[in-house]
Amino acid sequence: MAKSPNREATMRRTLARRLLATLATATLAVGVTAGCGDDGDSSADAEGKIINVLSGTNAGFVPNFNPFSQNSVAGTMSVLYESLLYFNAARADDVQPQLATAYEFADDGRRLNLTIREGVKWTDGKPFSAEDVAFTFNLIRDNPKLNQNGLPIVEAVATDPTHVSVTFSQGVYTRLNLIAGRTWIVPKHIWSTIADPSAFTNEKPVGTGAFMLASFSQQNYVFERNPNYWETGKPKIKGMRFQQFASADSAIAALAAGQLDWAGSFIADIEKQYVSKDPKHNKYINESQLYLTNLIPNLDRAPFDSAAVRKAISLALDRDQIIRLAFSGYGKEASPAQLPRPLWDDYIKPEYKDRKLEFDPARAEQTLQADGWAKGADGIYAKAGRRLSFTVKVVQGYNDYISALQIMTQSLKSVGIEMKTQEVSFTAFSTDQQTGDFEMIITNLYSEGTAYSWYSRAFSSKRTAPLGQQAGSNYGRFRNAAVDAALLAMENTPPDQRDAIREQLFKIQDVIVEELPYIPLQQSASLIEYRTENLGNFPTEENHYALTTPYNGPDMGIVAKNLTPAG
Repeated sequence: MAKSPNREATMRRTLARRLLATLATATLAVGVTAGCGDDGDSSADAEGKIINVLSGTNAGFVPNFNPFSQNSVAGTMSVLYESLLYFNAARADDVQPQLATAYEFADDGRRLNLTIREGVKWTDGKPFSAEDVAFTFNLIRDNPKLNQNGLPIVEAVATDPTHVSVTFSQGVYTRLNLIAGRTWIVPKHIWSTIADPSAFTNEKPVGTGAFMLASFSQQNYVFERNPNYWETGKPKIKGMRFQQFASADSAIAALAAGQLDWAGSFIADIEKQYVSKDPKHNKYINESQLYLTNLIPNLDRAPFDSAAVRKAISLALDRDQIIRLAFSGYGKEASPAQLPRPLWDDYIKPEYKDRKLEFDPARAEQTLQADGWAKGADGIYAKAGRRLSFTVKVVQGYNDYISALQIMTQSLKSVGIEMKTQEVSFTAFSTDQQTGDFEMIITNLYSEGTAYSWYSRAFSSKRTAPLGQQAGSNYGRFRNAAVDAALLAMENTPPDQRDAIREQLFKIQDVIVEELPYIPLQQSASLIEYRTENLGNFPTEENHYALTTPYNGPDMGIVAKNLTPAG
């Protein structure tokens, strides 16, 4: 299944929202055909019908439209609720206005002044204004559980109906995308009455987005277009129905039956199994520069508090084999600097740019032995009475991940490491990764539009939490003073001082290459399928105006409001 990532997912959620994957050996022809109407029949007119979208969950839907919650359903962020700006992670330095039309920094990056769009209404008909924006930032400041981006907010003030000034305790130059692109603005007249906004499930959402909630059930939910949307002439389509499937088999059957218009499913041999069935209309895009598949060890749990153990695991993995067999050869080699290439080549330290992640089983064992591990009679290394055995959690139905883990299990066993796999539901996985209830997980990391934000999400101590508490996005519980200092230095560096920013990024890369807090597997493919018989204006390689993922904010909302009926 495709990843969403990490995604964020926000991408506030960094659980990669991957759709139900087909096995590499699947023989059923898979195709995405025209959208269904409300009665399930194929759509003849996308403008007058509800298009069908494959959601990134394999469990029954639970009503949660809280844009501050990592457990909110797909579409909450950007489809219902909007940000001030949109940062297009598919292209470098692509920032688009949304609820804000202009911005400027002041006071050495400690204040952000925003011009707010006029003429916007909430979906309950009440006017949107700068007061809502200021309220949202102050709400986040006053409720730490909502501040999953770790924003150092001092105060937000609406200076008039169309201008807001947000003050921070430190420079935030490099966090603009988190402040203006990953903060979802909520209506003051509703959220000011909520006693505990972090626990609020918001089952009757009121937003500014291009769509609004029409119906909800455990099986599907429907968004219909907002007739009073601020962007004239949009959206063109009537709405979207999000569907979930309990298993890979049922998802494949739905694809084959033509019950979907927009999906993000990993399909082995996609040209043969999908495109060739209707070359004129069956299209896909591989957004392979945006995600890294990683094993994420819990550094607050032994034995992963030892860098030697993490390095030994990495050395024992044949990534070429994993990519070829588990991921059908779609993935690419990951950089040890943990940045997608070539998108961020200008920000990777030269000595790491072409460095490969080594495959050296003999050295893996030598690394363990040097750290005091000794092989037991059962062939598994042990130290101080503890066998080198652990369990990796993975979402049920994510068959490419499961296949990769099977390959890794055998590779690790050959060097004296025992790895087991535990399949859990999407909901359980999301909760466990946030609270640290795992030894190791396999998931995607996501790039948010800047190299800084990539490292901040993955490695900032501000984005993690003690075991049992919800981490914002640093699920591995990595903490390093040098990394935090480099992130802070970048926050106080104006964005035009690129050499100074690179210097700090290189410092972080020195740490993560040496410490290996996460274990990269691949720069992963993200296959997005769509039908052009009844729909048009999906992003393409030539016009990559947004990521195409049908399950992540903020990208999903940008794509959905730009879709057009074909012809």
